[in-house]
Amino acid sequence: MRKIMISILGLLVLSTAGQAATQCRAPLAPAIPDGKTAPKEEILAALSTIKKDFQPAIKNFQNCISTEKAAIGDVATEAQLAEWDQLFDAAYALETMVANKMNETIRAYKARAAAPAEPAAEKKDTTN
Repeated sequence: MRKIMISILGLLVLSTAGQAATQCRAPLAPAIPDGKTAPKEEILAALSTIKKDFQPAIKNFQNCISTEKAAIGDVATEAQLAEWDQLFDAAYALETMVANKMNETIRAYKARAAAPAEPAAEKKDTTN
């Protein structure tokens, strides 16, 4: 999963660095806490960041690509069209991956919260 995310981020970075590249800038994926160890507040903060910042930024990026593609119109080269399509698809894949990772975190947290507490050590009766 991590290798795929790095590959998608690499595609977004490399594609926006090219000469014919879009003027649109892809957002960075937010940090996702480990649901096995993170406190509830940290998980909720990450979820809020995804919903309020990351997802709208992805949509803005995709809208920017679509607007740029429409503005260039018929004079766009096949390479430009392919690049825009790759960037659009990579942004979607990144958003999906972040959502899946956050869902894994939430499931891990819920499993941890639902797990029974470890029993306390049995006390020996010393009142004899």
